[in-house]
Amino acid sequence: MKYSFSGHETFACKQYWLKKGIDYIRSGKSFTDNNAVVELGVGKNMVTSIKHWIKAFGLINEEEQPNELADFLFGEEGVDLYLEDTITLWLLHYQLIKQEKATIYTLIFNYLRRERQEFTKDHLKSFLKRKNGEKQENFSAATLNSDIKVFFSNYISGNTQDIEEGYTNILQELNLIFHYFNQNDKGEKVEWYRFDVSPKNDLPIEVLLFVILDKERMGTTYSLAELANEPSWPGNVFLLNEIALTEKLKSIPSEYGLFTETAGNPVLQLKDGLDKWELLRNYYVNN
Repeated sequence: MKYSFSGHETFACKQYWLKKGIDYIRSGKSFTDNNAVVELGVGKNMVTSIKHWIKAFGLINEEEQPNELADFLFGEEGVDLYLEDTITLWLLHYQLIKQEKATIYTLIFNYLRRERQEFTKDHLKSFLKRKNGEKQENFSAATLNSDIKVFFSNYISGNTQDIEEGYTNILQELNLIFHYFNQNDKGEKVEWYRFDVSPKNDLPIEVLLFVILDKERMGTTYSLAELANEPSWPGNVFLLNEIALTEKLKSIPSEYGLFTETAGNPVLQLKDGLDKWELLRNYYVNN
């Protein structure tokens, strides 16, 4: 993975930006057009930010045209044009981690959460610096600080002094990260952050199966250890430990597969020929 920080122009992604950006591309226009500011109704830096986010969320291909995911969500028969169903947010959250176009998300959910459940901004800065050092990357402190600020704004409501922005950023409804204050040894108030490792009762099985089917691997049998622990697999993406993931997989409908044991090891056995897009579409149709 080649590390990539910045690009967002210090703006978190607002809920309506993704569809706005995809519609803009479909109209045959470019983000570099002189009148992009007028057409999109945002400032110049926000134009750049919108382009960054549709790329980071994996909604465009290498030719910077809408891809299958963009069509599925925001096309003429799009299933959730205005991000009204929480499953869409779970799907976009997964895409943000999977795409690796915005490195901080991939690193935090796949690796930091394995090191500590609670952390401060200083812990996060040290973690990112260490990861950069391991890759011999050299991003400035200002760049990392900017990414950290935007990361929290995307996930935490009220993490900004801008009232409007604090309630319209894209992934806050998932409640994956909480913040609170504690006093340090000097009596100073320090902000802490905590991953929500609850069972995620509102997480539809269809999006969990989508993540599994999205992986390029042979076979239809998956070990619990793999699903819970491998980077960008359900355990890390959705902050589920093996116990919580087991409970989710036990609820899999029989037409999709079976969660069972093989030689004493818990495994998920999916039916042959399952289509990840059909699974998602069935959810939207029935809900």
